[in-house]
Order: sequence, then structure tokens, then C-alpha cells
Amino acid sequence: MPLSSERVGDIALLALQHKMETEGMITLNPKEIRRQIHNLAKILGIPPHELAEFAKLIYKVAFDKTMAELNSMRLPATVAID
Repeated sequence: MPLSSERVGDIALLALQHKMETEGMITLNPKEIRRQIHNLAKILGIPPHELAEFAKLIYKVAFDKTMAELNSMRLPATVAID
């Protein structure tokens, strides 16, 4: 059964997110992100603003997963000192 274009996009997004998470491919330097987006958009032949919107989705998912992991950490039990 052939995949729809939408399903191919969903799979590509999941694969990219997994690769970024496991290989640590995310930079948080805004100037570097902007440069990478412009360079990749040129290579792919798409407008930079479309790639920037895609990047925002990727960064949001990575951020949300990181925050969930940090929120799951518990403070050690405090010991009362008399």
C-alpha cells in the first residue's frame, strides 16, 4: 500500500526528530540556526521562511521533551536538622 504525501511527511518529521535527539544535532545559537536554515533552503530549493517554520516545529518538540525530562526529576528528600 503506497503512503500518502502527508504520511511520508509525518514519518520524515519523526525520523528527523529521532536523529536530532540521538545525535545531538541541535544548536541553540540563533545566528548559526539562521545561517543553517538559509544554506539548507538554498540547497533544497525552498523559501527560507518555510524551512524556518519547519525548524520551529522541530525545536519545539525537542524543547518540550527536554522540559518534561527536567520536570520529572525530583528534589532529594530534605532532612530535618534539629
